[in-house]
Amino acid sequence: MPPPPADEQPDRPAADPGRQSGALGRNLPLAIASGVALAAVFLATLWLSPWVFLGFVGIVLVSALLELDAVLRGTGLRPATPVALAAGLVALFGAYAHGPAAQSLALVLLLVGTLAWVLLAPPPEERAPLASGRAGGVAVDLGATCVMALWVPFLASFLALLLARPDGRWYVMAAIALTVSNDIGAFAFGSRFGRHKLAPSVSPGKSWEGFAGGLVTVAVLAGLITARLPGFDLPVALAFGLAAALGGTLGDLSESLVKRDLGVKDLGRIVPGHGGIMDRVDAIIFALPVTHLTLVAFGL
Repeated sequence: MPPPPADEQPDRPAADPGRQSGALGRNLPLAIASGVALAAVFLATLWLSPWVFLGFVGIVLVSALLELDAVLRGTGLRPATPVALAAGLVALFGAYAHGPAAQSLALVLLLVGTLAWVLLAPPPEERAPLASGRAGGVAVDLGATCVMALWVPFLASFLALLLARPDGRWYVMAAIALTVSNDIGAFAFGSRFGRHKLAPSVSPGKSWEGFAGGLVTVAVLAGLITARLPGFDLPVALAFGLAAALGGTLGDLSESLVKRDLGVKDLGRIVPGHGGIMDRVDAIIFALPVTHLTLVAFGL
């Protein structure tokens, strides 16, 4: 198996001499410009129309799945990516129009469609061995397809459930803004005070000090800003922020775990200065279902 890659997690930037970066290991002006551009498109489509916004999100999810497809095929896997794409789009758009029932339908389509795809696909003349040296086969391909669809579009479809609520735009904005704020706070505190590793075998640069700093940052912003938004009060805002921070951290660590297992540094290169789509949305897609369920727990 290839040596573990150097992850670029929020509180442990990896050095990359090929980019002008200083201490951060990346081209900061380019990364900032890309981030601002993505944020502008996100906000513009969100306030223009729910369907236009979901169309933008759908493009992002398709790009992320294609990134994963390329990486997985590079290791010798053969996921049924068209099935994952179709089931994922059903989950995203269906959840906004019909609620959780559409997510259940998407899961059925995913499993049945993946099995049909494998059964009907002609067997390859020769199967390339997996890069990890492990045995490949139908079960592994089925698992890869399901992980792709569940990890990216299914988790992201909870954004549609947030959006479908009264004041849904504010819930979506709060979920993403608090998740990003957690990343920024974790980076700032971790790079300055980080001493104790949070998950050394998965992401050696993430620290408990950074984790605590992210929580403090989110708690302050949730109490001062989120609590004043439509649909929120102070208890809901604080619980919502905690959910976003915990979900986002789990998303970061989960992607690091997958990248280390596959032996890659980034899952793509599509976003200038940032890496791939998955490297940008890994925290957000985990935060979405957790924040949605937090609102459910408050009866919202």
